[in-house]
Amino acid sequence: MNSYSKKYKNSLFLILLFFSLNLHSQYSIKGKILAKSTNEVLPFANINYNNKQTVSNNNGYFKFKIKDNHLTLKISYVGYNTYTLDTFFNSNEINLGNIFLNENSRSLGEVTITSGKYRKLIKDATISIESIKPKFLENNNTASFDDILEKIPGVNYVDGQANIRGGSGFSYGAGSRVLVLINNLPALQFDSGYPNWENIPTELVEKVEVMKGAGSALYGSAAMNGVINILPIYAKQKLMIKVKKFYTNYDSPVDKQKQWWDIPPNKNGASLVIAKKIKSLDLVGSIYAQKFDSYKEFCFNNYIRGTLNLKYHLNNSLNIGVNTNFNKGKKLSFFYWKDAGSGAYRADSSAYAGQQKQIHIIDPFLTYYSKRGAIHKLLTRIYLASNLVSGDKSNRSKSYYGEYQYQKQFAQYDFTITGGLTATLSNTTAELYGDTSYIAKNLGAYLQLEKRFFNRLSLVAGGRYENNTIKGPKIIRGKDISAKYIPESKPVFRFGMNFKVFKYTNFRASWGQGFRYPTVAEKFTNTFSGSLIILPNPDLKSESGTTIELGLRQGWKLFKITGFADISVFQSKYKDMIEFHLKRDKKGFFFFSADNIGNTIIKGIEFSTGFKGKIKNINLGFMGGYLKIDPKYIDFTDEIRGGSSVDYNILKYRYKESFKFDLQLEYKGLNLGFGSSYNSFMEAVDKAFEINGLVLKGVKKYRQEHNQGNNIYRLRFGYSQKYFSIMFNIDNLFNKEYSVRPGLLEAPRSFTITTMNTIE
Repeated sequence: MNSYSKKYKNSLFLILLFFSLNLHSQYSIKGKILAKSTNEVLPFANINYNNKQTVSNNNGYFKFKIKDNHLTLKISYVGYNTYTLDTFFNSNEINLGNIFLNENSRSLGEVTITSGKYRKLIKDATISIESIKPKFLENNNTASFDDILEKIPGVNYVDGQANIRGGSGFSYGAGSRVLVLINNLPALQFDSGYPNWENIPTELVEKVEVMKGAGSALYGSAAMNGVINILPIYAKQKLMIKVKKFYTNYDSPVDKQKQWWDIPPNKNGASLVIAKKIKSLDLVGSIYAQKFDSYKEFCFNNYIRGTLNLKYHLNNSLNIGVNTNFNKGKKLSFFYWKDAGSGAYRADSSAYAGQQKQIHIIDPFLTYYSKRGAIHKLLTRIYLASNLVSGDKSNRSKSYYGEYQYQKQFAQYDFTITGGLTATLSNTTAELYGDTSYIAKNLGAYLQLEKRFFNRLSLVAGGRYENNTIKGPKIIRGKDISAKYIPESKPVFRFGMNFKVFKYTNFRASWGQGFRYPTVAEKFTNTFSGSLIILPNPDLKSESGTTIELGLRQGWKLFKITGFADISVFQSKYKDMIEFHLKRDKKGFFFFSADNIGNTIIKGIEFSTGFKGKIKNINLGFMGGYLKIDPKYIDFTDEIRGGSSVDYNILKYRYKESFKFDLQLEYKGLNLGFGSSYNSFMEAVDKAFEINGLVLKGVKKYRQEHNQGNNIYRLRFGYSQKYFSIMFNIDNLFNKEYSVRPGLLEAPRSFTITTMNTIE
């Protein structure tokens, strides 16, 4: 063997020895993070190890490798005390087992994910957030989600339309400036921009978060006025079964001439919920059914809804799953009354509309957790809706939605990046839109950055770019509109800051742009209901706006009670705002149509507060809020004045003031609750509604006699144990006669008894 060969072998031996030692010095660390109080896993916890970072996956599991046997570990999770470990190892495979985190008793804030698509304390958010817990929904016997909207501070609900801080009026079931999410996916029917409230599985709701202000930069077009995010329950190790039954009876109205029934109208229903972790499979499912014989003559609403959510953990880094929802039902309703007297709960035959609906929603998804702590999500939705409505108002739509989302939190730098791509395709065939077909497409990209400095100051910057296209027939009502199908693209941005002034005092400021493309329904609806005629407007343009807010949130703790007080001032400016209003053609023919009404401004102030805790053996909870707005046209023209029921400058279909509260007391299983929702008088509506006989009868006189606003009270009491509860609710406690929009009277006093059996 020559010297060269010896040198070669020696070198090869040294290289192999080096790699062998290097590989041998790799230490593998793994563990699982759980909440000590509940023994449930804590997903997406921040893990800092030897100045590197990762996150726990959706099962609370983590695994990483280090090069030497010295480990410095820090695990943090919002609302929990930080776990730290500094140690040396003698083994190459280290299993830390279950790591339990204790809840932070000094943390006074609720947790939100809506403001940034990740967990953070509400007090640290740069925009106003309202959080509604499931106990509130259960206590108020929420069968359909729209039942609860009018009880949320800062939110109003007008005949199917939700608006936040007066950002919307009444839009006849088409278009929304408030985006509704179910488990972070859009719940609006794409062609109409309208949520099917009855399709939301309220029996599975874990929490509701309301983001107030422009959310377009993060969530897109429909979030111009805010976001309502509905978060469902998740499967746990223990089997959970809930069976709920309710029966509602409606009282006679105060004005006996309005009562048409001999047997009281009623509504009854039942739901079944099952949730369980089965090895690597998470299963959550429910069935809900109701039968409603309405207080409106001849009207009914009967349907059944089923939901099944499945998630399978392929390994510790990858989850796949599918969420499904099915809703089928029949109903008969009317759009406006026969008159304001004995016909208030009746309608002319031409105003009735029967509906057979069938909705299928399928949401396949995939989530991947990288070794370096990044989260990759692929969210998709197939939305199939069939609404067969009498009077040439039917529509059928197929919508497809996809979103790729990337997020990473750099805990050592207090920095978070969130970005994604979205795509929506909708195909609609509808008699409602002129008995023809439309194809709508939307593509978007968004990015949001958040940085925290000195554990006091948080800064947020984000942006979004979207492209929207609608294609349809060339000829509508004898006119060539092929040139009207112009693709639109718009960028929007948002900036925000939150500064911790003192330990429990946070100041926030935000500036956000919003935009909204008109929906197919707003541009092309061609229908009627009795004498109310709605015609298409292919010239309708998109609307845009800017919202600024300054807010202060103060947390407090007194003995075993924790609470907060929050005050904010805000201003929203809208350009080319879209609203329905009365028009008149050259021949003197009156009709309603969506139109760009010009530029508007809404200024306001909001105060909200809440607390929870215990005094001796009594558990208490309270939430409430007061809102005052000044909604005006920037350009108040004679044309606008002529279409309004008042001759001064105020936007139509707004309440200038609202006040809401809810108080809950519990003592050894006994429950008592009391609440109220107050809205001031709706000063301005369409003038046509007050011209007797033009569209509706008796509206002007009714509004003159009921011009002091509405204060509706509710009372509840009951008893609950671990496995059984019974609740008795009285809504509209003092049997107030009231209306939230012209030509439709709301329900008289109702009595509901609810029972629930739980197996865990």
